[in-house]
Amino acid sequence: MKTWITYLTAFFLGLATVLLLGDSSWLPGAFTWLSNAVINIGCLLSLLMVAISFTSAVASMRKDHLGGRVTSWSLLWSVITAFVLCIVAALAATFFPTAFPTTSTTGAGTISSDFVTSSVALAANVTVSGNLMQYIAQSGSFLLPIILLALVIGCALKPNADTIRPAYITLNSLSEAMFRLARAFNVFGYLGIYITSTWFLESIFQEGSFFTDPWFALMLVCIPLFLTLVVLPVLFLIISKGKMNPYKVIFRNIPAQVAALTSGSNIFTMSFLMSGERHNTGVQKRIAAGTVTIHHVITRAGTAAIATFSILALVPVVTGVTMPLSGALLIATACALASFISSLSGGFELMFITVAALGMLKTDLFSAQVAMLGMLPLLGGLGALVDSQTALLGGALASIKSGTSINPPYKDAL
Repeated sequence: MKTWITYLTAFFLGLATVLLLGDSSWLPGAFTWLSNAVINIGCLLSLLMVAISFTSAVASMRKDHLGGRVTSWSLLWSVITAFVLCIVAALAATFFPTAFPTTSTTGAGTISSDFVTSSVALAANVTVSGNLMQYIAQSGSFLLPIILLALVIGCALKPNADTIRPAYITLNSLSEAMFRLARAFNVFGYLGIYITSTWFLESIFQEGSFFTDPWFALMLVCIPLFLTLVVLPVLFLIISKGKMNPYKVIFRNIPAQVAALTSGSNIFTMSFLMSGERHNTGVQKRIAAGTVTIHHVITRAGTAAIATFSILALVPVVTGVTMPLSGALLIATACALASFISSLSGGFELMFITVAALGMLKTDLFSAQVAMLGMLPLLGGLGALVDSQTALLGGALASIKSGTSINPPYKDAL
């Protein structure tokens, strides 16, 4: 059975579980623990994929002089999508204004103004520590040190000498084993997705703020849908010159998107993206491993768009008036800029972008952004969903531009 069927079935089974057993006292604790276990296993697999497959991908692309082309197109796609998606979210929030719901469960306390600087400082300290065990210990929320290490080793493994070729061949074989493992995790991952879906939906129902304002809820759902079904496909068609159907890419990789939505973790989603790009989209193994890793580091266009909408929805709560268009576009630009380094925040990209954007514009919302904490699973999940689609289309675009794309038939898709 195709994975898009099993994953959607798992999601709706999670919804049925919450509707039937949501009032049970044991459900939140049990599924929180199980969900953390599933996400940790997925993050471990992503760590192995980066350490082995990305290293092999760098060496292989250096061998065939593809690294510059793949990297440049990935960077271009990341920059374009970040600004366009944030601007679209800002326009939607301006012309269809709504206010962020604030209830007793939307979050309390304050967010330190030093959150951004402390996150960057912590990331820098971990990266330069040179402690491999610390790199591994932090890999559940922060993969940059492993990525940099893999990049250096991959550059050194370029098979341009007889003494290097055996190591290159061995690593390439290990990379194939990692993709085989990721394929199995993708095929049977619906079991874990049932768990993460139940936790995700239970957190939304328990928190309750999403249901207090129907107009806000509608906007929060419609903006990601518009970005993923209209904006991203149109951008992809324009840049790729219509050489691949973006909706086929999105449809065939529903498992990665469901994983992103229900976990809110970009690291957890990486193995789904790599496996899906290779088997469902026709992206070569080295291109898939390379582009997914690049987009993990710099591409948070979806999260930035959700942050843009959330900030603009918080402004009426604080000031009582809607932000004018010029101010909304400034916030969109600030969110887009902050998104490029938000992966340093260790899994709190949405709050990182929000605090960084407000700091850049010297805007004080009097801690109103704390209201976002209660809805963080939903907001972060929606952002990760759009991020996953951005990465999928970015990988397909790099494959097209590097001349390595193939078109696998539907019967061979997972």
